[in-house]
Amino acid sequence: MRSTIYSLVIAVLVFAGQPASASIIIPPGNDVACDFVTGGGWIQGRGQPLPGEEPSSLAVGAKANFAVGGGVKNGAFWGHLEYNDHSTSPPLQVHGTSVTGYFPAADDPAHKRIITGTARVNGVDGFTYEVEVADFQEPGRGIDEFSIEVDGYAAGTNYGDGPIQGGNIQLHKANGSNTPPPGFTCSP
Repeated sequence: MRSTIYSLVIAVLVFAGQPASASIIIPPGNDVACDFVTGGGWIQGRGQPLPGEEPSSLAVGAKANFAVGGGVKNGAFWGHLEYNDHSTSPPLQVHGTSVTGYFPAADDPAHKRIITGTARVNGVDGFTYEVEVADFQEPGRGIDEFSIEVDGYAAGTNYGDGPIQGGNIQLHKANGSNTPPPGFTCSP
C-alpha cells in the first residue's frame, strides 16, 4: 500500500512538471517501520545491585533527572538525552550529541529499548553512552525503568537503583516516518 501511495505522489509530481526527487524517502520494500521511545523523570540512588552486578554511581538517597528519546526517523537515527546527577561535585551533566543505535533489549523486546550515542559531559565532548529504558505501564512512576552508562559512570535500574521514582517512559507505535537507516532492521 505504501509503495502505491509513493508511486502516485511521484506520478503527480512528474505530470505537474516537478522533479521526481522531491523529499520523499522510499524505504526498501521489506523494511518495517520502527517504534520509538520518549520519557523523562527522575531516579533515586538505592545502592542495592543484584549479585554479580556493578553498584550504582548514584549516591544512596541522591536524585538524578533525565529526559530521553530515541528511534529512527526518515532513514536516520534520532533522539536526545539529558541526564543530571545532583550528588556529584560538580553535578554530572550528560548532554547527548548524537544517537548511533536503537534496538530492543534481548531480555524483554516487548517493553525495553536500548539507545546508544555520543555525549558531552560537563561541557566536554568525546563520551559515549548507553541508555536502557522500559515501558511497563501507564503511568510509569514506580514501575518503568531507566539506566545509563557513560564512560565509567553507571546508574539506574540495572545498577540497583530500582524503577523511576517520578515521570514516565512511553514506547510509541511505529508510523510512516519511522523508517530505518540503510542496512538497519527494526525487527527484534
